[in-house]
Amino acid sequence: MLDSSYFKALAQDVVFELERLFPYASLLALETSGERLSVQTRQQQAELLDPVRGVVLTAFNGRFFLEAAVSDISDEGLNEAAIRLKQMGKETGIFYDGPEVDPGPKMQRNYFIPFQKDPESLPLQDKIEACRILKDGLHQKDSSIVQAAAQYAHVRNKELFVNRHKVLFQDLRRTQMVAMVVMKGEERSVHLHTGQSLQGGYEQAFIPEEKIDRLVGDCRKLLGAPRLQPGTYDCVFSPEFAGMFAHEAFGHGMETDMFLKKRARGEEYLDKPVASSLVDMFDSPALPGQAASFFFDHEGEPAKPTQIIEKGILKRGLTDLNSAMRLGLVRSANGRRESFERKVYARMTNTYFGPGEQTLEEMIASIKGGFFLDHPSNGMEDPKGWGIQLEGYYAEAIKDGKLTGEIFTPVIITGYVPDLLQSITMVGKTVEISGLGMCGKGHKEWVKVTDGGPYLKLRARLA
Repeated sequence: MLDSSYFKALAQDVVFELERLFPYASLLALETSGERLSVQTRQQQAELLDPVRGVVLTAFNGRFFLEAAVSDISDEGLNEAAIRLKQMGKETGIFYDGPEVDPGPKMQRNYFIPFQKDPESLPLQDKIEACRILKDGLHQKDSSIVQAAAQYAHVRNKELFVNRHKVLFQDLRRTQMVAMVVMKGEERSVHLHTGQSLQGGYEQAFIPEEKIDRLVGDCRKLLGAPRLQPGTYDCVFSPEFAGMFAHEAFGHGMETDMFLKKRARGEEYLDKPVASSLVDMFDSPALPGQAASFFFDHEGEPAKPTQIIEKGILKRGLTDLNSAMRLGLVRSANGRRESFERKVYARMTNTYFGPGEQTLEEMIASIKGGFFLDHPSNGMEDPKGWGIQLEGYYAEAIKDGKLTGEIFTPVIITGYVPDLLQSITMVGKTVEISGLGMCGKGHKEWVKVTDGGPYLKLRARLA
């Protein structure tokens, strides 16, 4: 319905009527559907995601933004929301001497994610059977596995944005498959997971066999692994670990609504060095096929890459419309909402380190004593103080330029963000993106994100 000519015309009429009163108005309509399956050793579960459909109307009164949301997207529902918004405007006042909101160039576009197999048309039993085969295959790989799970999900988001210049529709699909194992040894149990989340249809619901083999092999190595001796070491981060580092180091701290609240130290370091000259960092919702990509954000800004760090220099942050307008910044396509009922914020999308010139083998060979870190678990950062903590399951010792096979678990990295970034001395040639993540703003406002990078060599404090 959102992409119908009738609804688009109705949305344009609502925006036109709102702009008879307000200096600027827009409409965003969202519709979400999907399914989630889990087949485990002793149970299985299948459920439809709660379908969500609604509209949020936004108006700028010359001082600040007002909004009204409604789940009834009929003519009557939209008109009722518009009446509420107009009443808010009359109560707060309408000002024409404030900053102007740029509606952008005139555009009318329909965007669709290509797919080969439509998950919505496949029998549920076929998808459950595929998960069962993956789960059984995990058990067959190692007798120490006491619990295995295959988890499948497909999400479809239809989104329509309208302002006086733009009528933009996108139909976004992403498919995710996760494999998880729990192994039990004589003294303890350990667990690991792997998987992929990509744009597209059911054809993306298959994890490459080499990833499954590495999952089982690495989990087995953790069974008897001790804690490492705390200290500062030369390290090599895997692409997954580099991705978590990118997400935490310059994630929320470069979302410029945090600049407005004076909660991000990064604002003080724009156009200043914060990292090794080898470091480039990006956020881009325009990466083809990645789970957090889209064609335009929830404020109608077309998707494009943003370079956060260029050769070690902090260049710019990630904006939503409000922060860009008030701070005088160039817009980036990072205005995102959890749902039509939630506020828009500046949010990450696909955040990653850019490529360099070295290989993993060259990095390992350059280290006399240190660790290779893989299988990250979680992280956190203090945007105001720039402290960071990263956690992972897997640290393999490096001695005299060679991996030793000696494994330690878990591993915790702590430090000051610029110190870690400035310690980077080698950057790998190939960027890999991991798409399994979600990200909240604090403890809520969840949106899909991915992160990644190449292998990185740096110096870090481990515990």
